[in-house]
Amino acid sequence: TMEDDSDLFDPPRRITFSFDSSGWLYTYHLGVAHYLQQALLGGSGGGGGAGRSAGGGTGGKPSKAGGVDEAKAALATKQVPLFSHLVQYEREAALSPAAIGRDIHPAVQCAGLQMAEGLLSGTNARVVAMLRALQAVARDFRCPAGKALSRELEGRIKLQIAHLHDCRPKSLAMGDAIKWLKLRVSQLPAHLPPDAAKRILCSQIDTYIDERIELADRAISESASAKIAPSDVVLVYGRSHVVEATLLHAAARGTNFSVVVIDGGPRFEGRAMLVRLVAAGIRCSYSLLHALSYTMPSVSKVLLGASSMLVNGTLVSRAGTALVAMAAHEHGVAVLVCCETYKFTERVLLDAICYNELGDPDALLQAADADQGGASLSDWRERPRLKLLNLMYDVTPMKYLTMVVTEAGVIPPTSVPVIIREDRDRAQLAGP
Repeated sequence: TMEDDSDLFDPPRRITFSFDSSGWLYTYHLGVAHYLQQALLGGSGGGGGAGRSAGGGTGGKPSKAGGVDEAKAALATKQVPLFSHLVQYEREAALSPAAIGRDIHPAVQCAGLQMAEGLLSGTNARVVAMLRALQAVARDFRCPAGKALSRELEGRIKLQIAHLHDCRPKSLAMGDAIKWLKLRVSQLPAHLPPDAAKRILCSQIDTYIDERIELADRAISESASAKIAPSDVVLVYGRSHVVEATLLHAAARGTNFSVVVIDGGPRFEGRAMLVRLVAAGIRCSYSLLHALSYTMPSVSKVLLGASSMLVNGTLVSRAGTALVAMAAHEHGVAVLVCCETYKFTERVLLDAICYNELGDPDALLQAADADQGGASLSDWRERPRLKLLNLMYDVTPMKYLTMVVTEAGVIPPTSVPVIIREDRDRAQLAGP
């Protein structure tokens, strides 16, 4: 009958969403549209592939050094649609012997496993470990007869970097250090014997680590400690090596101040800093991130570490840093960022969606299970409506930052592109 078949003549129903995607809003609306597609249309069309490598990712590139089977990773990982373009974390892939059958140097394998396990945390530690491992690769490299050293060595280094990326994706500062190293490899004098050219390269790596990281940290700690006045209450978040060195240097100078350590999960790195500061005789208090609004009114300064400073003055640091900076801005508290100039990059980010790294989702459950002692969520992968997201970084806009303390001096965030331009010009003048 017509009544039984009436649904065949009904026009299909449509849901229309309109976006004014102009300027930077295009990226944001693209993420919103992707979420609506997944939530309302059953995930038809584009979307995230299976997890490809360990430790998260920074842009959805497929791994160059192998990795686990994508179908297996898809079964083990539940992706959050808005972040499905990032490489999904898989602990099994992080600790698998991915280098079997490939020419990976033992020093690179050691550094990669340490990064995958979280034994190497912090941008400085990861950059130094990477450069030292690649230095060992260059030192032990044997160039085939009749081949150009720079070309052959560059190919070998690319393979090692791909393995490190499989263990844990590189940060922005690590990417800039890799660009610097590849440039130095390409500029190796062709007329020199291979051993002499490798000694030059190893010497340049030593100089980079000494000047751009170690000496820079000393200069920053001296400059930033001079900004700490007697009776100041300094708030820090998490643990940063250069921030910790600044506080210890200020205490060694006899400045009487106190520190508020704000910490957040799942790693709670601030506890290690708290132990070091208390051992140095500094008065400290410890609180978690959710008590930030309670502690901020008594704070006079905020010291933050950095993973990278972008050309638009934006700070990239551990997740939660943006919340601390915005709370300080709301209460009129100065925010000082301690950052080496090698972390300055020409990249621009407006949110923490396009670029980020995904950490171990199970790490979010460990602290909760230890505190509650009740029902466990260890079976969250079998719960269809539960997904876990462990973002490693966030971005802090320039307007929430007061000054940036570098080895070149104390500068406003607007001067970051000036430092980048001068550093590039200096590198061009230095030549090969």
